[in-house]
Amino acid sequence: MCNLMNILFVYTSEITPEDGGVQRVTSFLGSYFEQQNNDVYYLSFKKSKTPSKVNSKQHFLPVENDLYNKKNISFYFDFVKINKIDIIINQAALGGNMTRFCAYAKSTSKVKIISVIHNSLLGNILNYTSSHSKQLKKIPLPFLMDLLETKFLKNVLNFLYVIKYKRAYKFTCENSDKVVLLSEGFYEELRNFVPNYDSNKVCAIPNPCTLNVTNSIPKKINEILYVGRINTSQKKVDLLLKIWEGIYKQHQNWNLSIVGDGDERLDLEKQVCKLGLERIKFCGLQNPIPFYGQSKILCMTSAYEGFPLVLAEAQVFGTIPIAFDSFASVRDIITNEENGFLIEPFSLQKYIDRLSELMNNEEKMKEMALNCQKSVEKFSIEAVGEVWIELFHKLHK
Repeated sequence: MCNLMNILFVYTSEITPEDGGVQRVTSFLGSYFEQQNNDVYYLSFKKSKTPSKVNSKQHFLPVENDLYNKKNISFYFDFVKINKIDIIINQAALGGNMTRFCAYAKSTSKVKIISVIHNSLLGNILNYTSSHSKQLKKIPLPFLMDLLETKFLKNVLNFLYVIKYKRAYKFTCENSDKVVLLSEGFYEELRNFVPNYDSNKVCAIPNPCTLNVTNSIPKKINEILYVGRINTSQKKVDLLLKIWEGIYKQHQNWNLSIVGDGDERLDLEKQVCKLGLERIKFCGLQNPIPFYGQSKILCMTSAYEGFPLVLAEAQVFGTIPIAFDSFASVRDIITNEENGFLIEPFSLQKYIDRLSELMNNEEKMKEMALNCQKSVEKFSIEAVGEVWIELFHKLHK
């Protein structure tokens, strides 16, 4: 067993749990590590616009708009030395954003660096036409969307994307003691950028579910739920409106609640009015827990994700998730037809058919709700946190 450790999380933004999934997971893991009697610190590049509370362990680089400023590097060196940091967890390794900065610490100490890639490495480009459909439709070339769906152009886009980020991911693999992906399904994506990476330096650890599993399923109402940022690029909330358009008239006693906010919320609210859709409520930024408790089904329409906490959080309350099978980690959370449904990307009709079938089958919903609660236990903080602690010990043997 290793001695207790001093752990430093490094991320671009302040660790304010309300600001996003990475911040929420970081805060949750940090609290768990402290419960195991480790000392935990947080170092960020930018302050949150809406800090929730003062965290005495949260620190900031002195120069916000110039990461590699000499003052920042000097501050970083001193911070690692003074606080005797044993482990640095780089939470911004996607695209190599902070990796080079974090690696500076290796030149002056024996600190171990863990780089965490918090998203699909190729999701943005593999689903290019879907995630960029809004911008592409503005181009007055009606054949462009079909052209971009051809195998040849898909391969060209993929090739150019890999070239763009290849050096960054190679540097990450070579200068980290461990690279953590959120799913084993992302191993192959990393291999596109670094074909011969050292498999001993790469592992998969899912994000922990930040909610505790309840002993019973709350009383539900006929509600479909969406939780997340409101946009049409990654989250594809515009597709959710089209799905609702295809089912709401046949299910008069159901409603749709959209919890979250984003730059495109107003546009989508206007689209609801234009289409004459009924029984949709945009709820804004709210605590999603009451909605998980009362909703029977959660719909996700994302083009890609890293490890979407909302799916696991919904399952805690027996809320059945439905999502496009468009990113590797979704299969870690949803076993099709057992604790949720996976839909062929991006078939709206298949999504509508499967959703409608479920809404009509109360017994199936009860069965799947129980399966949800059983399956989500593997993402508990105890289960995931233990994997992290074991990793720390292996690095410091």
